[in-house]
Amino acid sequence: MTQLIRKNKENHLIETIEKIELEFPLSYSDTINALFTQLQKQLETFSSLPKTLISRLQTIWGYRGYSMEKHFSMQKEYKKFDFYPKYRRLLEFDTRCLRKSMKNRRYSKVIFIGSGPLPLSLKLLRLNIQKVGYDVSNEALDLAKVSVPKDRFGRKIIYKKGNFFNLTIKEKQPVVIYVAGLIQGKENGLKRLAKQLPKGSLMVVRTVANDKRGFLYEKINKNALYRIGQAKEFIPTKSSGVVNGMIIIKI
Repeated sequence: MTQLIRKNKENHLIETIEKIELEFPLSYSDTINALFTQLQKQLETFSSLPKTLISRLQTIWGYRGYSMEKHFSMQKEYKKFDFYPKYRRLLEFDTRCLRKSMKNRRYSKVIFIGSGPLPLSLKLLRLNIQKVGYDVSNEALDLAKVSVPKDRFGRKIIYKKGNFFNLTIKEKQPVVIYVAGLIQGKENGLKRLAKQLPKGSLMVVRTVANDKRGFLYEKINKNALYRIGQAKEFIPTKSSGVVNGMIIIKI
């Protein structure tokens, strides 16, 4: 009986996934919002997800994130973005963790690879140093320049086109590198990028600590990260309201 119930749940989940896939490329609309509300409620009933569905769900959420950020990047007030409060709490957590790793060392830049059209991570990070956002999409970069031109300190944010898997970083001073959480196949890319960075640089990799949507972030082989540099994981408390943890690797 238990197997039959699970099978029925999987079938309903697949039906919802198929409805969303028929709407590609996704818009930000009441219809899409309702479908994702339905999808999230269904996902809450699973303690683990069928592997055959995980890649489809990752693709769906990638489209979803981009469509939401694109919609809000064209609005006058980015603070009305649905996830702005979560971004703010997350970046306050990130800043505290980074400062523990940075200590009193000087870092010339924060470079975010895969910043997307609404780069609130660059805006809200409480580090008064130059910030650079890379993305593979010209459209995303153009929207970012208009929607978030400066960080919270008034510094102009620099936006560049680049792909994580073939990006060349030419920096002489230590930098902080962020890699967007939804990027898949990060392990080899991290190893390649680490070889280019000045000694003392930090690489930040997102993890999911307190959220059932852990399937969105590929599982990272932490042992492989330890071979890249000194790695330390930071996990937020559940009471903080932050769902994302982070691994910081010192090169």
